[in-house]
Amino acid sequence: MRYGIRSLISASIPIISLLILTLTTSLTASASSNYVFYIYGSLKCGSCASLVNFFKDEGLNYYFCSFENMSCATRFSSLVEGYGVPDITPLTLVIVNDSVVAIVGGDVHNKDFWLGLLSKNYGGKIPIYLFTMGKGFIEGVDSKVFAAKYAPEVVKVSNVTETTNGFKGDLWAVVAVMFGLALSDAINPCATYVYILLLVASALVAVKRGSKGLIMATGTAFICAVYVGYYMLGVGLLSVLTYVPTWVLSAIAIGFGLWVIITGIFRKSRIVAKSSIINLIRRAKTSVIMSVVLGFVVTFTLLPCSSGPYVVFAGLISRFNLVTALTLLALYNLLFILPLVVIMFIITTTMKYRRVQEFIVTYDRPLSVVAGILLIGVGIYVLLLH
Repeated sequence: MRYGIRSLISASIPIISLLILTLTTSLTASASSNYVFYIYGSLKCGSCASLVNFFKDEGLNYYFCSFENMSCATRFSSLVEGYGVPDITPLTLVIVNDSVVAIVGGDVHNKDFWLGLLSKNYGGKIPIYLFTMGKGFIEGVDSKVFAAKYAPEVVKVSNVTETTNGFKGDLWAVVAVMFGLALSDAINPCATYVYILLLVASALVAVKRGSKGLIMATGTAFICAVYVGYYMLGVGLLSVLTYVPTWVLSAIAIGFGLWVIITGIFRKSRIVAKSSIINLIRRAKTSVIMSVVLGFVVTFTLLPCSSGPYVVFAGLISRFNLVTALTLLALYNLLFILPLVVIMFIITTTMKYRRVQEFIVTYDRPLSVVAGILLIGVGIYVLLLH
């Protein structure tokens, strides 16, 4: 009887072990039911196809991000260059509850390995594996934001306070940067030069007609067109600059600031197609419609002259959710056009348009230097927050 009980116990041990393993696996899968294996790879990659088939056969949730899609290829390059993950395909992000919990490079056909990753916790660090061997960690990133950035098809995060490119400033830090960049952009004489020429031309006509309404009409039309044009340009930049590292944006700010200072000191013109714009001003000085056209034209022809701060700002806010980014973009443009509104008010109420024009010409050099210094300062500030 004793031997029978021993035999029964001995025979039961493998079965009990198997039941415990099955129960543990089930509990792990259940606890991490909101998971997905996000695979970067190419349709031409045999190992990628093999891993996809493995996940499919094992009934595991997966998403394949193909390099034939340029967005996937760009994100993969950013991931490899920015965080030192293996430059190998397939590359899999293990995502649980909208957070990246591990990154695996290579074609691993081991279900226990993959399920085991779903329940591991490294205290906020993201482990990196080359096949099944640990190769290090990614530290100092928000795993939810990281997931939203590099697996946007399967993860949506509404409130982003830290970026995957390393900009650790919160919303208020970005607002502080916004004021610095917008001020640098607004006081750049090149941005106001065309506007003042238009207002002076309109003022001369208004004096002959004895009506200040023309100045207000052409000036307002120009400002509205610049605002809309600049805003549309910013929306386009948001998508283009999403994957540009923060240190690159900082370098752009510093480099552009130096260029503004140098060209300002030597009074080198930064306006593209200057003669064509002046001809357009002659037609716009008495026409609201042509003032709108001039505003849109200026938005794009002044890009080499004044868009440096705008490019940097659009790159920074592209890290935030769309509603926040668009709101910040609108605020930036309000700050940008504020000097134009002030200039129009001064000219309309005092009719001292000659004095305003002389002021801009006289202080062109120091204003350019101040604008450049502001931009360099913001670039350094962003770099320190990187």
